[in-house]
Amino acid sequence: MIIPNGFIEFKAKTAGAIDPETGYPTPASGIAWSEPIPCQYLPNNLSNLGRVNGEHFTAASYTVLVEEQPLPDSEQLRLTASDGTSLGEFPLIAPPQAMEAVCEIKILI
Repeated sequence: MIIPNGFIEFKAKTAGAIDPETGYPTPASGIAWSEPIPCQYLPNNLSNLGRVNGEHFTAASYTVLVEEQPLPDSEQLRLTASDGTSLGEFPLIAPPQAMEAVCEIKILI
């Protein structure tokens, strides 16, 4: 059982097609997000000290726990706090890991 403090959404890419007139591939037509899934996230690393060319940025990584369920096959996800604050879009560091003893899935982003 998790104590939800946010939501994750998986990025779903739509594949491009082949243009019948030219035979060249067309770019992907769009990006869609899955339905929000309640999650519990814990920051592993959160630093506001990043700086490139005078611009500041935040470097962060999180451990995300969700109830055991089928997850979409995706390489990137969006993390949102329960109050609606967007924490960012992150690539998956490792494949989702099933924790069978507690019926949860651990995702490292």
